[in-house]
Amino acid sequence: MLKNLFRKFFSYYTSCEDEIGTHTCSPCNNNREFARTRSTAIIAKDYLPTLMVDPTDPTKWSDGVTTGKIIVIPETSGSFDPGDPSELKGYGDNKSSNGPREQTLNFFDPNYKDNYAFYNGITNISSKVLAFRTSSLIHIADVTASIVAKDNVEDDLEAEVTWNVTAKWTSINLPSIHDAVPLADIFKCV
Repeated sequence: MLKNLFRKFFSYYTSCEDEIGTHTCSPCNNNREFARTRSTAIIAKDYLPTLMVDPTDPTKWSDGVTTGKIIVIPETSGSFDPGDPSELKGYGDNKSSNGPREQTLNFFDPNYKDNYAFYNGITNISSKVLAFRTSSLIHIADVTASIVAKDNVEDDLEAEVTWNVTAKWTSINLPSIHDAVPLADIFKCV
């Protein structure tokens, strides 16, 4: 009888503990990454699985650019806010649980004059996935984003008019990170 009670109790017990990996520390400080969204890529949703097979393969990126599945904006500046997890209802003894986060990528494109049609066309599209480059990494989101482009004109004779783009998406995952070194030629302005 005790054996059956033990089985019944443990049939309801499941572990929600996930492997989190190991933390590493570099005493030489060679593991630092420097900020700024230095480049941005807009990826067609249906091409993302192909790209994610090997996100550092220059051929997959080149093929995506050639077929129009990836649009690279090679020289940008801006920031990324991973957002805070939303608070979901808790169950059992848990007051709450973490849900997805609203993530925001802001970038500025200085190539203003020739890109009106592009930015006007991309505004309010929600079928593209965003990626961005920092000093040595490519960060790739896993879901589509809503994109809005603006071209604010300041009351300043010396201020630049740039495309100011905001992309937002909601995901439980942060963007995956990958080595950008093999993709250096992809993110060059030619």
